[in-house]
Order: sequence, then structure tokens, then C-alpha cells
Amino acid sequence: MNLIAEPTHNALPKALIMLIDLQHKLLPHIANSQALLENVVKLTRFCEIASLPILVTEQYPEGLGPTVGEIKAELKTGTPIITKTTFSCLKDSEIAEFIANSNHSNIIVAGIESHICVSQTVCDLRAASHVVHVLADCIGSRSEIDHTIAIQKMRTAGAVITTLEAFMYETLTSSKHPAFKRFMAEIMK
Repeated sequence: MNLIAEPTHNALPKALIMLIDLQHKLLPHIANSQALLENVVKLTRFCEIASLPILVTEQYPEGLGPTVGEIKAELKTGTPIITKTTFSCLKDSEIAEFIANSNHSNIIVAGIESHICVSQTVCDLRAASHVVHVLADCIGSRSEIDHTIAIQKMRTAGAVITTLEAFMYETLTSSKHPAFKRFMAEIMK
């Protein structure tokens, strides 16, 4: 799927990665949490290689704890981590303002839970006319039915449902991309 008309070294121009609520006390209860964690760590490593910005959100960290250490360890110094109590990230004024001021036309979404914070955020992003890509293997819920229905709901709202590997290759567009060799050595090894 070609996401833009002109070939460039970045098929997703102005892309912002959102890591939603991947927190210490919640992640262990998510179905297939280990595979989800491994994929999100791979995503954060890819962002560094491809020079993609990341925004991290934390839902009520006093109760759910901080972002898990494996993910936090991969984040560049200065990566914004914004705490919230709203389920949709866009209902939080600080996050909404950050996204509005960031001038990103594509929002790439990973996080938990698929049917709560992820789905509500994606639907609100679409309502605000953002192009949203949901990495289906980088989101999760406690139950598979909630996860499955959330993906259907987000697709109906107009989000592009994709996978981490598809997203990475679509971003690079070609084996001639300057980051391709590093990507192959560090991510696809």
C-alpha cells in the first residue's frame, strides 16, 4: 500500500509515534503481554534508527505505575512523557496541545488497552482529521474479544490497521534508505 504519491525516503512524513499507557502494573495483565512488550521495544529502537519522534502517555501513574522499564530504557533523553487521567489522550489538554503544536500529519499508535484508551484516542484523532495508523501487534487488552472488537471499531473510524513490520518497511520504503543496513542489523537480526 503506497501511503503517499511521491516516492521519498520516508513513506510516512511527519509521523509521530504515540505509546499509550504501557505501564508497570497494567502490562502483566494484558493478553500476550510478553510479545506486545517485545514489539513495542522493537518499535522504540526503530524510532531511534529512523529518527521518528515519540510521545509517551501514562494513565494515573500513582496507581498504575510508570512506563515499564524495558520501554523507558529505549527512549531518548527528553522524550515527552505526559500523565493523564482521561481515557482518550485527546481529552487531556496537555496532550491535545502537544499533538496540535507538533505539526505531525500521521499518528502511529501503540499501547494499552486496545478497547479503552487506545480506541478512544484513535477515534478522537480521526475525528480531528489526523491520519492514524494502529500497530495491531503493538496494542493489547486483557481479553482477546475486547482487543478484536477494538480493532474493528478503529478500522471503521478510518484508522489504518497495520503491523509493526509492515510499518517499519513502509517507513523505510527501500533497501537504499540510509538507515536500512542498521535496521537490518539491529532490528531484523
